[in-house]
Amino acid sequence: MSRHAGGLQSGMGRLKEAWDDLSAKWMQTREYWQDANARRFEEEELQRIANELERVLPVISRMSQVIANAERDLADNKH
Repeated sequence: MSRHAGGLQSGMGRLKEAWDDLSAKWMQTREYWQDANARRFEEEELQRIANELERVLPVISRMSQVIANAERDLADNKH
């Protein structure tokens, strides 16, 4: 994989890992924090982040593929 496409993939992996960590911590927190503010935080903030990730991760993946293909085509044309 190319350096640029690999960087995107790596960044995407770190983003997924951070979300997984946040989700796990939130589940632990919800065991103790169960009031209206916790529900609001989950619905307004965490759900918004989850929705954005669902939207952006496939785009990053596709961009990574396009960059890798372009770099491969450029390398092939040099030879």
